[in-house]
Amino acid sequence: MSKPEFLKLNDEQVRARKRRNVAIALGLLAFIALVYTVTVSRMHANNQARHEAEAAALATLERADPALPAPVQPDAPAPATQEP
Repeated sequence: MSKPEFLKLNDEQVRARKRRNVAIALGLLAFIALVYTVTVSRMHANNQARHEAEAAALATLERADPALPAPVQPDAPAPATQEP
């Protein structure tokens, strides 16, 4: 069985390969940072829109029938109940 012949790179080719690898790595990191930034900003915008929609729904409900009990706010503590 004979040994496979490998291509020998000279110093200039090795340096060029390293530069190319570094450029690819930096491009990949930039793409990852871009995707992360867009995702976080879209999540923040969607969260704000949800809060605004909930506030509008509560206002509509209160205008529709003021006799209804006040809805429980998600941040408010639950009312205490008295036990007999």
